[in-house]
Amino acid sequence: MSGPLAGLRVVERCGALGQYAGKLLADMGADVVKVEPPGGSEARAIGPFVDDVPGPNRSLNFWYFNTNKRSVVLDLAEPDGAATWRELAAAADVVIEDGRPGELDRLGAGYRAVAPQAPGLIWCAMTPFGQDGPWAEYEATDMVALALGGAMMMNGYDPEDAEEAPPIRGHGDQGYLTACHYAVQGILAALLWRDRTGEGQFIDCSAHEAISSTTEVALPYWFTQRVNVIRQTGRHAAATRTERWLYRAGDGRWVLVFGVGRDNASWKRIKEWFQSEGFGLQFDEPRFDDPLNRQAARGSPEAAEIFAELGRFIAAHTAEEVYRGGQERRQAWGIVRSPEEALFDPHWDDRGFWAEVEGEGREGRPVRMPGAPYRFGATPWELRRPAPKLGEHTGEVLAEWLGRET
Repeated sequence: MSGPLAGLRVVERCGALGQYAGKLLADMGADVVKVEPPGGSEARAIGPFVDDVPGPNRSLNFWYFNTNKRSVVLDLAEPDGAATWRELAAAADVVIEDGRPGELDRLGAGYRAVAPQAPGLIWCAMTPFGQDGPWAEYEATDMVALALGGAMMMNGYDPEDAEEAPPIRGHGDQGYLTACHYAVQGILAALLWRDRTGEGQFIDCSAHEAISSTTEVALPYWFTQRVNVIRQTGRHAAATRTERWLYRAGDGRWVLVFGVGRDNASWKRIKEWFQSEGFGLQFDEPRFDDPLNRQAARGSPEAAEIFAELGRFIAAHTAEEVYRGGQERRQAWGIVRSPEEALFDPHWDDRGFWAEVEGEGREGRPVRMPGAPYRFGATPWELRRPAPKLGEHTGEVLAEWLGRET
């Protein structure tokens, strides 16, 4: 085993909401045992599937979110299954579960039943709205969580660009993933506490609260000024509308530009670039020297001229020319790329970002999936095993952890 969490034992009983938390720990080296009901985790039914053929071991979504884990099948509704679960949980360092509040307690398999046997156990319960409060029993999908958490209100088209445009949900289960990041932060902090005191603890992780705390400037503006931020097409929401960030280049592609004229050194580089090609010749006039006059949010006529000229300059060049030229002048500019362009970015290949994974229906024909978004100098990441088949490691884990004969 490798990774900074090598030797850490984790039991995970999670579906779509919490499975990424287990993956994050597993990919950092923890021995993560995924406990599933006899029919398998609900996440195994989430497509796409290998060759579009559904099956408990064919979900590509499941493959990604469950790398480096082992699978054990237990029926917690049966006395023997609940007893084995309690033994596994007590033998673990960490438990992660995303059942309804009180669900495991009603089965005699919750934190209260296990903690007396394992005082150092860290138990993280992930739910849509927390263990208590008026919304505790409410259901939520990822989309509902993003809507109620405030993130969805900030995402989408500016009504000035698309009249009566509704909010838009960011795709890719961003709400669930945000909650999982917070859950892992809480688990790692609890491990540090346990290292000092020997004490475990219960962590109540609410997806609603996690998402609400990641709405950037929205909460500060509301709490301090009682102002709601405004959706802006192609840029983050703000209390007031700001300059455009997206411009169409001469080859039809979109370019995102940021920070035009905010400081004098940057402004000098941009101005010289434009003027070398016959654009922005008026920018030498003293009225453009004040950085405040160059900020579109202040509504100055100088700012309007700058961004009109910027649009003309970009339209006269290819997106690649604008991107490369901006980067050469230390501007945080980039091309809005399609998924296909991003997937085949040689930068990721050069850094060894991709991992190849095999599974049912893809034996000898591995699929490419993202690896780790970090590099540990002393404890490198590795793909130790692909996502487990349903119940693949039941006998193995029970023998290793509980000493049972297989």
